[in-house]
Amino acid sequence: MGAKPFFRPALAALAMICLLWLAGPRPAPAAPAADPGWRPLVDRLAAAGLDRPMLDRLFAPGAMDYSPEIMARKVDAMVKKEFEPRPKPSRKTLEQSNYRHLLAPAVIAEAARFVRQHRAAFDMAKRDFGPPPELVAAFLVVETRLGAYLGDRDALSVLASLARASRLEDIAPSMRSLTGGQERRDFAAAAAADRAEWAFRELTALLRYAGAKNRQPGTIPGSIYGAIGICQFMPSNALRYGIDADGDGVVDLFCPTDAIVSVASYLRGHGWKPGMTGEETRAVVYAYNHSDLYVLAVLAVADRIKAQLEGDGPAKRPGGAGKAAR
Repeated sequence: MGAKPFFRPALAALAMICLLWLAGPRPAPAAPAADPGWRPLVDRLAAAGLDRPMLDRLFAPGAMDYSPEIMARKVDAMVKKEFEPRPKPSRKTLEQSNYRHLLAPAVIAEAARFVRQHRAAFDMAKRDFGPPPELVAAFLVVETRLGAYLGDRDALSVLASLARASRLEDIAPSMRSLTGGQERRDFAAAAAADRAEWAFRELTALLRYAGAKNRQPGTIPGSIYGAIGICQFMPSNALRYGIDADGDGVVDLFCPTDAIVSVASYLRGHGWKPGMTGEETRAVVYAYNHSDLYVLAVLAVADRIKAQLEGDGPAKRPGGAGKAAR
């Protein structure tokens, strides 16, 4: 039996509303909640002021792997440095180390060409912050071979894994340095907790750095511990010392101009000043990477780059800190 005439207009209006609803835009589906294993970290990041929907997407189930072995490797190195100290490195140690290939004439010639190619940026770095071109270039050579190697993992997953792996029981199965008594285990437990807090701060900085660059955080390559860019800054240093040297409105440490001037900014921020002694120079270089062998490598490369730029051939005194300081 058909509808009574009184109801026909109402039915027609209801049908029209239904058709309009079906044809109209649908509300966007809610972002998936973060994976339960990542949720405590996501909660902390959100409490620090980062966008929760963005975090839920980044840490959604299956979106990011957890790799506790990264923290295990870091803490292993810290335990060995504490309980198995090595003697101060020498020139012979450097020439037998993994840094030795950076002293090859072809590498030094490449670095000198890089300085000439980016002379305006190196001049700006020296004018505004002080360090000479050969020293700034030496950092870029030692860190990434002038940008040729930027890391084989994304910085986001590295720092997130480090921030999550705060307990010794999470990383002990992957560690090799825990033999030798409870003292080592106690040190390792404290080191893991400390490095996890450090990684949380760096992860927060990375997400802010990515936001300022309008770049997806997971697409930023990083080192084994989350350093980024040609100059391999930790993200907090990218925010603090990064310089927009090319004037495009963005600090991009993957851009040679920005990376060059940012290294000089970092060095001045850690004590660089004109007329420094060799020991003072070594202390500033050590602030970049707490390794005596690293300091020796940077200063040796700087010496050779300077000699190459001056046309004198290979430097006579690899690792001469006084020469690099002038």
